[in-house]
Amino acid sequence: MYTEDLRKQIMSIYKHCKWIRAFHASRFSLEEKRHQKKSLQRKILERILRPKGENTVRKSGFKLWSSHLNNSKKTYERLEELQKRIMDQVHVEGLKKNDKLFNELNQWHFQNEKASTVLTPTLLIHGYAASSMSYFRNYPGLSKHIRDLYSIDLPASGLSSIPSLEINATTPLPLDIKFIGKNKFKIPYTINANHHKFVIQMFEDFYLDRIEQWRIDNKLGKMNIVGHSFGAYLSFKYAVKYPNSVEKLCLVSPLGVERNIWSVNNNFRSNSPYTIDFENPSSKFYSKRNIIPRYLFQQQFQILRMMGPLGAKLCWNYILAAYSRVPSLAYKEYIFELFYGKGGIPAVTTEIFEGLFSRSILARDPLMDSLNSLNVRKLLVVYGQYDWMNKNAGMLMVKELNNLGDHFEKATYTEIPFSGHNLFLDNPESFNQSIVSFLSEEPELR
Repeated sequence: MYTEDLRKQIMSIYKHCKWIRAFHASRFSLEEKRHQKKSLQRKILERILRPKGENTVRKSGFKLWSSHLNNSKKTYERLEELQKRIMDQVHVEGLKKNDKLFNELNQWHFQNEKASTVLTPTLLIHGYAASSMSYFRNYPGLSKHIRDLYSIDLPASGLSSIPSLEINATTPLPLDIKFIGKNKFKIPYTINANHHKFVIQMFEDFYLDRIEQWRIDNKLGKMNIVGHSFGAYLSFKYAVKYPNSVEKLCLVSPLGVERNIWSVNNNFRSNSPYTIDFENPSSKFYSKRNIIPRYLFQQQFQILRMMGPLGAKLCWNYILAAYSRVPSLAYKEYIFELFYGKGGIPAVTTEIFEGLFSRSILARDPLMDSLNSLNVRKLLVVYGQYDWMNKNAGMLMVKELNNLGDHFEKATYTEIPFSGHNLFLDNPESFNQSIVSFLSEEPELR
């Protein structure tokens, strides 16, 4: 039996501990809310200034800067050398072949005659400011099940040639959106939507027609396509333009999904106030709260070179942060050459990106505006668990597609655990398993 004094002491300690627990729970809740309120820009800045992780390799900004006072030819040579270093460590079952088809598109072909799970040729398409090396951690696992696996550097990317951009049209009157307060907007004049769509199509055709010619040059019939981010946007558009060339389509953390106020398909009335929807990416009134400053959007990676050694250091730190889960130093050096090396990101690439996307990184001709035009056998939309892309937009797109009826056998949505936007690099095993299961032509994987 407790004495009365002992009982009072115990109750006093309990109440005190309860107050401490409540205090810490409240503090944790406030810290969590502050963390959630951090903007994407702030999170990126923090990671750039203080890169962490076991794969962090410090480099001198001055040495990085001084070693890149050269021309684009030197950058190309470095990319070739680093590609070789990366791919020498990639071991696959069957043949591994690299060439530059008709001296235009740099391609990799992995041919495994023993693979029986996926017999349809499959093409991997990388994202913006990237290359076929993006999938280097996936080649062994995917080629084990896919008989003919291809991966290319898009035009003006990686080691592919840089074609000139020919726009056979006058520049359309820009879509001018005037923001009113915090949540309203209007357009001062209407635009010629057909004129805009024509120019957008020409920007897209810079890539789409060359992908189709690549397919013909390789003597391929229908193929599966797996595209990431900007490459997913292009893959969708390719499937719409060339429906007889695509069997199954996989969009990996796709860019340009959301309907939005910048879409040329909206038909807004001039000088009429509209309320912005910051939540629903399937609404034509959708917009993001943050807009990239015009100068930054137009200059992109060129700003880093203008900043001298500091720009080189920031670029390297960003790569360490963005690819912290990737152990390969050669790959990070390769990405540095793409981002910072002179000639790494050609002007034609940034010009097309500006033509296709607003400064909110929302598409001028969103994928959700063209769902009725997509006709592939199956579609998979996949994101990383910690992806910064709008996963809700992907889920809504899948839902809308499945409600269309007879366009698909099935459109599905999935997430790859323990991964971000570069999910195939962050968690290659889970990514490979999801892709092979989706592309499988057998009831079960062997």
